[in-house]
Amino acid sequence: MNMAYNTNTFFALFLPFAMLIYQVTKKKYRWVALLLSSIVFFMLISNMLIGFAFLTTLFTYAGALFIEDTLTAKKLKKSAENIDESSTSKTQDLKKRLTKEEKQLRKRIAKRYMILAIVLVVSILVVLKYSNFFIMIVNNVFALTRTKNEISYLKLFVPIGISFYTMQAIGYLVDVYFGRIEAEKNFFKLFLFMIFFPTLMEGPICRWTDLNNQLFEGKSINSDSFINGFIRIVWGLFKRMVISDRLNAAIIFFYKPSASYTGLMIFICMLVTTIQLYMEFSGTIDIVIGTARIFNIKLPENFKQPFLAKSAAEFWRRWHISLGTWFKNYIFYPVSTSSLMKKWNKYGRKHCGKYLTNVVISAIALFPVWMLNGLWHGPQTTYIMYGVYYFVILLLEVAIEPVGTMFWNRIGFDENGKLVSGFKMVRTWMIILIGEMLFRANSLKAFGIMMKNMFTAPYDGDFFSGKIFEIGLDAADYIVAIIGIIIVFAVELKMEKNPEYLENIPKLSTPKRWAIYYALILAIVIFGAYGAGYQPADLIYAGF
Repeated sequence: MNMAYNTNTFFALFLPFAMLIYQVTKKKYRWVALLLSSIVFFMLISNMLIGFAFLTTLFTYAGALFIEDTLTAKKLKKSAENIDESSTSKTQDLKKRLTKEEKQLRKRIAKRYMILAIVLVVSILVVLKYSNFFIMIVNNVFALTRTKNEISYLKLFVPIGISFYTMQAIGYLVDVYFGRIEAEKNFFKLFLFMIFFPTLMEGPICRWTDLNNQLFEGKSINSDSFINGFIRIVWGLFKRMVISDRLNAAIIFFYKPSASYTGLMIFICMLVTTIQLYMEFSGTIDIVIGTARIFNIKLPENFKQPFLAKSAAEFWRRWHISLGTWFKNYIFYPVSTSSLMKKWNKYGRKHCGKYLTNVVISAIALFPVWMLNGLWHGPQTTYIMYGVYYFVILLLEVAIEPVGTMFWNRIGFDENGKLVSGFKMVRTWMIILIGEMLFRANSLKAFGIMMKNMFTAPYDGDFFSGKIFEIGLDAADYIVAIIGIIIVFAVELKMEKNPEYLENIPKLSTPKRWAIYYALILAIVIFGAYGAGYQPADLIYAGF
C-alpha cells in the first residue's frame, strides 16, 4: 500500500486513525498507541519485513543493557571496597589503583559489547541492502580476469527506513557507552524510538535525547499543537505539490536515456534537479515535522536555508542537518580526536607546520565521513562518487581557506562584505548544482556526457527555439513554479532572521492568520500538480 506522507491514504485514513487512537488512550499509555500506529504504518508498507527492524532493536536493546551493566557492575568493585577506609595511606593508594584498573577493565569489556552490537546491527543493513552490490563487484572482477565463475544475484527485500533506524541504533549504543544517556529498560519504548512513523521514511535521524521524553510524555492533542502541525504540513504540501511534483515532469524528460541536450539546457537541468530535490525533501520533512507536532512532539529541524550558504561546508551544515550531525558526532570527531591523530598533530606541528598538519587531519577525518555518506545513500557508483565529490570539495576548502583570506585582504576587499559574500554564494551554488546532477544521474557515464554537453554547441541548447517547452512543462507550469519558488525563498529569508516565523503565524491577527491559511490551501487545490498529465515525485530518501 502507498502510505507515503503526501498521499490521500495517509491524510484521509491513517493520520486521523492514529490521532483518534492516541487521544482516547490514557495519558500514560499513549506511547503504546504511537507504537501500535508505527507498527501498522511499517507493516502497510513493508509487511513482515518489520521483523528485521524488531531484530535490529533487539540487538540494540540487549547491547545497551550489557554495556551499562558492565560499566556499573557492583561485583567488579568488591576488591576496592573490601579495603577498610581506616587503612594506611599505602593501602588507600592500592584501593585507588584497583578502582582505576577496574574502571579500565569495565570500559574495555563494555567497548567489546558495543562493537559486537554495532556489528550485528550493521550486518542486517549490509546483507539486505548491499549484498548484490558486492556480488556485482566480484562478478566484474571475474569478468576482468576472464574467470568463468559468476555468482547469482540474491532476491532480497529491504524494509522501509532501514538506513535511518540503523543509524539511530548506532548512535544510541555509542551514547550509552559514553554515559551520555541511560539504557532504556523497556524494549517496546526503544522499539517506538526506532520506528516512530513520522521519522521512518525520510528522517530526520534522531538521537535518544531528541525524543525520549516527548515520545512517552503522552501530552494531549490540543488546538495549539494541531494548528502548528497543520501549518507545517500545508507548507510542506505547497513545496511538494505546487513545485516539486510539477518539476518532476521535466526531471523525467532530462534523465531519459535517449535525452540529448547541450549548453544552456544542461544548466537548466542542473537547476531544476536541485530545486525539485530540495522542494521534495524539505517539503516532506515539513510534513513529517508537522505530523509529529500534532502529537506535541517537536522533531529536530533538517534544513536551515541551505542556499544561503557561502561554502560547501556551510551548505552541509544547513542541508540534511541530522545526517551531517550524525556523521560529525560518530565518525568525524572520533577519527579526528583519536590517539593516532593526536600523535600526528604533535609530530606534524613540530616538523611540518600547523597548516599542513591541519590539512592532513581534515583529509583523514573527512574521508570515511564522505565514503560512508555516499554508500549510505545506496549501492550505486553515482552515490559513491557523490561522496568523493564532496570529500574533494571540502578538503579543497580547508586547504585554500588561508589563501583566500590572504587574497581578499591583498586586493582590499572585506571578506565578510556583501560583494565577497555574494561571490562565495554563487560559487557554492555551482558546486551544489553539479553535485545534485551527479546525485540524480543514471550512471557516471551519463553524468560525464551531460557535463561535456554543457560546453557543446549549440550553446543555447535550442532554448530560444522553444525546446524548453518540450520537456513536459508548458508556459503556465513555468509561471506557477517560478512564483512558488519565489514564495518559498522569500519565506526562507524571513526564517533566516526568525526561525520561529511559521510558528508565529497562529499569533497573527485573525484576518492575517486566516488569509495565510486560505492562500496556502487554495494554492495547493488550484495550482497543485495532480491529476492527468502529472506524476508525483517519489519520496527519494524513502529508499535509503
